[in-house]
Amino acid sequence: MKPNTKEKGIVLKSLLAAWITVVFGTSILLAAFTTVDSSTYHPNAFLNFLRQVWEIADEMGPAVKISLILMFTLLTYCIKSLNLHKSKALAYLINMSLACVAVALVLAFLPAGYSRGFGIGLTGIRFDKSVLPYYLMGALLEGFVFTYVYHRLSYKAIIS
Repeated sequence: MKPNTKEKGIVLKSLLAAWITVVFGTSILLAAFTTVDSSTYHPNAFLNFLRQVWEIADEMGPAVKISLILMFTLLTYCIKSLNLHKSKALAYLINMSLACVAVALVLAFLPAGYSRGFGIGLTGIRFDKSVLPYYLMGALLEGFVFTYVYHRLSYKAIIS
């Protein structure tokens, strides 16, 4: 396997982990801290919570999910070419910031018709103050997970 191919595999795996985190992390935050419909499906409260998280993530439209990861990928690719990741701490800071910018750009520019279950498609307002903090916290988690998985897989690739 060529080193460049190994690097691409690490980046793709890191992006997948980041995508899962932004979709389900945001859904967990919304289910836990907002007043979304909390129908009872099972006597077990934890199972109800998990189902609610799944329904929030499922309600998020495919255009939103794809836009979130594409915007983050584009931003990280542009910044990576500047070679700013001098230390791990700086890499975490940059990637978490880029994830917040990516979420803000998707909130700002994705048409309402494609924003099902997210931003204007969820609340009718693009930057609704009641859910914006949870979107940004989900984005911070996305940037953190991307950086963590990237460094972890890079370290394992060096050892093997």
